[in-house]
Amino acid sequence: MSETTHTKSGSLPSAVYIIAFIILFIILAVFGDLFTFILGTVGLIVTFAAFYRDDSHGADHH
Repeated sequence: MSETTHTKSGSLPSAVYIIAFIILFIILAVFGDLFTFILGTVGLIVTFAAFYRDDSHGADHH
């Protein structure tokens, strides 16, 4: 048996998340009616906000 080494994958750059958010937002605006657009936008914002992690300043605090 050969040993496999697992490398830890880094997080994606912020630009990727912003581009994904904008693309999904445009899809909602083009293909959804007003009700779907409003609920979809709220869901999109909540989803992206829940999974957003900003570790750039966390290590400096005590």
